[in-house]
Amino acid sequence: MRDFIIHEPDNIGGACSLLLEFGTQARIIAGGTDLLVDLKQHNIEISHLVSLAKIGGLKSITTIGDEIRIGALVSLNEVAESLTVKKRLRALCKAAASMASKQIRNQGTIGGNIASAVPSADLPPALLAAGAHVIITSGESERKVPMSNFFYGPRKTVLAVGEILTQVVIPSIGKKTAIIYKKFKLRGANALAVASVATRITVAGNLIKEGRIVLGAVAPVPMIAELASEMLAGQIPSHNLFFRVAEAAAAEAKPISDIRGSREYRKELIQVLTKQSLDEAFKRATGGGD
Repeated sequence: MRDFIIHEPDNIGGACSLLLEFGTQARIIAGGTDLLVDLKQHNIEISHLVSLAKIGGLKSITTIGDEIRIGALVSLNEVAESLTVKKRLRALCKAAASMASKQIRNQGTIGGNIASAVPSADLPPALLAAGAHVIITSGESERKVPMSNFFYGPRKTVLAVGEILTQVVIPSIGKKTAIIYKKFKLRGANALAVASVATRITVAGNLIKEGRIVLGAVAPVPMIAELASEMLAGQIPSHNLFFRVAEAAAAEAKPISDIRGSREYRKELIQVLTKQSLDEAFKRATGGGD
């Protein structure tokens, strides 16, 4: 790795100012689980690292009204083990717990997992299914961005130079609603998702009031399968319905072929994972929901 200077500001404003000053020659470092690999493999060449370690207020999980607010520096293990998150969004806990090894989960952060914008990242599909948004600050101001508008390509987000993702906000899920996250990986620890699905179902009486299916690792960004999701609204749940919706979700997927799996294999995985997650989401929603 080339030499670089590490900066350790003690407030968000200072961190944003450093990012503005050094521009493309600077990166934020939080857990460093992705960044350090990129530096070692010379995927990026920079001169400055801006550490967030000394900035207070980014390491807590709080509730404000019906919302859960998760600071960007909360570790993946803290997300996985949080009773607050588990009561509201078990799918996010499961997604976090499925990632890498415990040591890496202790180091990696929720903010880093999102902001790195890796297509196979585990947390974004569950957060998209929940209708979450992120808080982005430039030091002098902040803006709220829905997760559905945050990504626009592999490793590309709406974050501008001088901006930092500071919080993840999860709204109230509501009664009779369940969210399920499922993924397929090739081996145990450290395995990335070959394909993943987060499914949300809300029931009213004997009907599905609304549904949302989010696909991961099968498109340049985590994507909502819009057509498949629309097929659920107002329908009576059945094996046949869920099978057809799963087929539609697979048809909407846009995977590539790589060393971990072919395009065709990933589409088959999406169909299987979607069907399984729909079955589980419906059972949980009719049993009381998340």
